[in-house]
Formats: sequence, structure tokens, C-alpha cells
Amino acid sequence: MLRISKKADYAVFLLGAIARAGAYPGGPAGDAVVSAHEIARQAKLNKSVVANLLKEFAKRGLLESTRGLKGGYRLVRTPAEISLGDILEVVEGRFVLVDCVALDLANASPAGTGLLALAPSQTSAETGDHDHDCSLISFCPSKAPMRIVHERISQLFRAIRLDELCSLTPTRLQPAPMSGATPAGASTSHR
Repeated sequence: MLRISKKADYAVFLLGAIARAGAYPGGPAGDAVVSAHEIARQAKLNKSVVANLLKEFAKRGLLESTRGLKGGYRLVRTPAEISLGDILEVVEGRFVLVDCVALDLANASPAGTGLLALAPSQTSAETGDHDHDCSLISFCPSKAPMRIVHERISQLFRAIRLDELCSLTPTRLQPAPMSGATPAGASTSHR
């Protein structure tokens, strides 16, 4: 089953803490920074884990860092402009559902692009080695449908925004009604 790593979960929390503090362009505290120490204290996480994750986000351009006694981090973009996909790509690499999609993406991407593996073997795609563990790849009827599943999951990761993840705005995704349930406000009487 698909599962987001603990490291990625921490990353969402950390960026959410900065967003909730308003430390982003146009935010309530747009010029402020949030210290790694303060976030680590709030989250009860190891300070070096927090600092390393925040440094990686700064290196990848999602955070701006300020050094010094009053130093810390602020988001470079608003929380509404940062997707779950952006966050996951920094922590885990590019999302790939199955090996054959990884191979397609590796062939279409510049060398060295990281891949978020949710399949048991994607190392050959990462290294550019086109040998493949799946013996069905040349005639597999599931390759095209799995590519569609991959794209839909990727779209979902891009659609979910940090402002939703840290409860700054209501969630845009509405739960599907349970089968047989009557929508709120609908009458159950028959006339």
C-alpha cells in the first residue's frame, strides 16, 4: 500500500509550523523567521533532524534561511503555492508508482533525477541501466493503465496544498457521501 515516510510526515509538520507562524510572503509575520530550535522544541523532535530537513528545503528553494542569533527560516512562497508533491519530492525524490513508469520517467528526465519509489525495485531506472526486473515489460497489458494511476496520484499530490495540510484553509476535497446516505438538508420523505 502507498505510505508516506516518517521523514516526509515530519517535513509537512515543519513547513506547516512555519506557515502557521505566518513566516511567508504576504503572511501575518512575512518578515519574521522561525528557528529550527523552536520548531524542534514544539515537535519534540531531535534538533539535528529538524535542522537537516530545513536545510534541504532551503537548498531546494522552498525556504529562505537567515543566519545568526535571531536567525531561522521562512517560506519562499505562500502556503497555497506549495504542494504536497513539492514537499515529497524534496524528501523522497520524484514519485513513481511502478518500475515501468520509473523507466519511462528516467528516459524522459535529466540524469540524476531522484525517484520516490513505491515499487520494490527502481534502482535500475535511477542509474540509467535499462535492464528491468519485470520480465513482462515488453508486452504487459497493465503498463498503460498503471501509468494512468501514477498520473492521477501525481495530480493529487500536486493539488493538495500546504495551507490545507496545516489547516490554514478548509480542505478543498469533499468526502464522498456514504452509499445509501442522504445528503445533509435533503428530505427523506416521499410526496
